[in-house]
Amino acid sequence: MTPAEIAKEIPFALDLAIRPAAEVVRLVDAGAPRAPAGAQVFVSVLVGPAKRSPRLPLEVPDGSPWALRLVAKRGPYVISLRRPDQRALDLSAVVEKAYGARSTTRGWPTFERIAAAVRSLEAPARRARR
Repeated sequence: MTPAEIAKEIPFALDLAIRPAAEVVRLVDAGAPRAPAGAQVFVSVLVGPAKRSPRLPLEVPDGSPWALRLVAKRGPYVISLRRPDQRALDLSAVVEKAYGARSTTRGWPTFERIAAAVRSLEAPARRARR
């Protein structure tokens, strides 16, 4: 199903962030950024084109100590670090305000699992072609 077909089947408005599998594998292969002890790495996927390009790193709140730090943008992916005591912070809202585009956010380990699943599906296909 295409994103448009899925949207027609659901009775409410939603944003879909469907990205090519190879793109996710490349993101993970590039590696997570170095993070201070205890900080968690997150990936936000921009649903549409960015309307703004903030200077990175962008810290929220501005200055020290920061709760969230946007550290990189790789195509539609925005990589951020969050301090562990800041769970109430809405990561997607910060990314959306900074870039002017809707987004969805997941932890780096989720992207690692997606990449591992893609690789596991590719391995048998490569063996079958031999």
